[in-house]
Amino acid sequence: MTPCRSLLPCLGLLAAAAASAADRSIAVPPAVQESWEFVVPGTAARQRPRLGVGFWQRGSGAKPGVGANYVSAIEYQLPEAAPARVRSATFQFSGRPSQCVGNEPVVVDVHAYAGDGRPDVGDTRAGSRVAQLSADCADRAAFGRPIDVTSIVRQMSVASGVRHVGFNIRKANNRQGPGLFDIAAGKLTVVLADQPVTGAPAAKAPQAIPAPGVPGARPLAALPAARAATAAKPPPAAPRHGATGIDLVRRNRRQE
Repeated sequence: MTPCRSLLPCLGLLAAAAASAADRSIAVPPAVQESWEFVVPGTAARQRPRLGVGFWQRGSGAKPGVGANYVSAIEYQLPEAAPARVRSATFQFSGRPSQCVGNEPVVVDVHAYAGDGRPDVGDTRAGSRVAQLSADCADRAAFGRPIDVTSIVRQMSVASGVRHVGFNIRKANNRQGPGLFDIAAGKLTVVLADQPVTGAPAAKAPQAIPAPGVPGARPLAALPAARAATAAKPPPAAPRHGATGIDLVRRNRRQE
């Protein structure tokens, strides 16, 4: 290490080293791994034992475009930490070609959503896009770029309690021919600081993101409050001085 020639640079180096030593990197294993097959043409969906993304072409003389689209979703239980202590978070997975033909790249979108620790077909349609990746049919280590998800992890983190963040991986382009890739779940790496991170938002109730299970759902926070089933009738006007019982009956009938 180069010796310091003045006091201030030395203090800065010591402070940076102390901050780095106080950080804790946590590699969070997946709590949920799910893959769904959507039949084309048709609307049927079924869960598959292996993670995959892209289009699978049915064989046995089937016409081009007949097969299934695969979408995978992976959920992680977040470590308990105040949002301001989350220094960084990255999500990383990998893929390799399974049934892929042609020179056109396979493009996939990665969406983040609020998970619940349980597999559900709605997980494949939830969330907001956080990254777009591509690979060709010869790529044996596809989609391996780390994705910065610090913002969403901060948003969902709580100092005490169970929270899950989910990521779904879906096909983003309609290419000619099959383009199915097997997926390895990978990991979510969360770096926690010992003290609140400078510039990080203060702890507050997390803003909701689209919930799983509802295609095209708006963010929960944007949904209007429930209205009453029936509007309350305005109270009847007070009777004028000198009104008789017959007048009151006639007035009530007109109001009804």
